[in-house]
Amino acid sequence: MLSLIIPVFNEENSIEKTVATLHTALETYDGDFEIVVVNDGSTDRTQETLSKLNLQKLRIETHPINRGYGASIKTGIRRSTGEWIATVDADGTYPLEDFPKLIETLKKQKADMVVGARTKKGVKIPLVRRPAKAIINWLANILCGMKIPDVNSGMRIFTRDLAKHFMHLYPQRFSFTMTITLAALTNDYLVHFEPIDYYKRTGKSTMSAGFNGIRHFLQFLGLIVRITTYFRPLRFFAWPGILFGLGGMATITWTLVTDNNISDAGLLLLLTGIQIGLFGILADGVVRNRNAA
Repeated sequence: MLSLIIPVFNEENSIEKTVATLHTALETYDGDFEIVVVNDGSTDRTQETLSKLNLQKLRIETHPINRGYGASIKTGIRRSTGEWIATVDADGTYPLEDFPKLIETLKKQKADMVVGARTKKGVKIPLVRRPAKAIINWLANILCGMKIPDVNSGMRIFTRDLAKHFMHLYPQRFSFTMTITLAALTNDYLVHFEPIDYYKRTGKSTMSAGFNGIRHFLQFLGLIVRITTYFRPLRFFAWPGILFGLGGMATITWTLVTDNNISDAGLLLLLTGIQIGLFGILADGVVRNRNAA
């Protein structure tokens, strides 16, 4: 059974069409399904719109106050019953009719998660978000040691076992998608990325506007570091250790050639690099022992 979770906050203009489109698309899927809408304390007419929808396979969960995107997903996971879980936003940006294809890909690839990667030609990612998205993807690629087509797409399907394994890591707010992607990849789960379209959203987004955009960008960077150091600390500490070590060796070599002397700065850089590397090795050993326990 497939449980499709839709977190909703003030989406009165798009939620009815989103649910109807998903219901129609999933009716072509050869299997049972349920659509779980989590109304996260909406202050507009979202709840009223949802209450008028008369669909047998629709379930509505409600937060009395706004608790965040991640909190809504966690509520949906806990209240749903399917062995497969899907998530998607309600803002009209994702190709909802592609869900049956993602399900077939999950079965065919025998994957733990299939992510709808927003990489098709002509995707409508807002210009203001592209620089931050590029930096986040670049850092995630380096720290995970692999090419990640789309680290935080909101359209995906994953197994319940995968979802439950990392429940203690999911944040309350906007970083659920990035957390589950990085956690799965750094723990050798099979993740498949399927190219999809991405459209201009219905309504306004507060996520990338002004100060909120800067704050969320910094939170995403911090999350990448936190997940990487939690699961693969050596990969994180190796880079600064190597850079400091090479800088120290270069400084020492330069001062030996020019002044016939070993500079204090060179020694400090070299020792700092060695200490950072040793700390990474120690942290990696702790993680391995934790996972073996």
